[in-house]
Amino acid sequence: MMNGKALILLIDDDALLRDLLTRALIQNGYEVLAVGTGSEGLSLFDLHNPDVVILDVLLPDIEGWEVCRRIRRVSTVPILFLTALEEIPDRVRGLVLGGDDYIVKPFAVEELLARVEAILRRVRRVVPTASSVLEVGDGALVIDRERRQVQFQGQLLDLSPIEYAILVALAERAGRVVSIDELLTAVWGGPQEGSLQALRWYIWNLRQKMEANPKRPRWIQTVRRQGYRLNP
Repeated sequence: MMNGKALILLIDDDALLRDLLTRALIQNGYEVLAVGTGSEGLSLFDLHNPDVVILDVLLPDIEGWEVCRRIRRVSTVPILFLTALEEIPDRVRGLVLGGDDYIVKPFAVEELLARVEAILRRVRRVVPTASSVLEVGDGALVIDRERRQVQFQGQLLDLSPIEYAILVALAERAGRVVSIDELLTAVWGGPQEGSLQALRWYIWNLRQKMEANPKRPRWIQTVRRQGYRLNP
């Protein structure tokens, strides 16, 4: 945070769009760092640790995909992709690489502002219960929602924001089936093109981190044509 305001790092080589979005974000109470290249964006990211990154895919020096990869090596900061690529596999690629959301150009500024606010609400959300700690499986899985930390079998799990959101949604209903729509709503605010494929990839990734045999999962199980269940 800068001066108590969320700090947004905007990386887009379209100067007109960059200026427009910068003004709109500032008018809505955000601090903004705006640059036109991936290398500049990575430098500012290292210096300022922003709360959200808005990242164009088609940059003149480093592809947005690669910028995302480099950020994900060191941070779970939410990343919102801006893309002119309309094919669903391209959108899925951004989510699979660790992006939290995407908007296809051209878009309304109001939509971008709504997406940023939704991302920040999701990141900051603390479930209002008597305890902010969720325990599943006699303490095998412990989720501290206030600190946003997850321990599994005594070890801290390194989870992306999306992996964390999926696991919390499953843990809150441990032992019950969580539908696909419920998970898509918990993570992305509802179904989007490509989000179902991305959800499957993130479930697979969670299994790699939690299951002794990811191909025969004991913890996160698929319930055919319904959704997923976290076994307590």
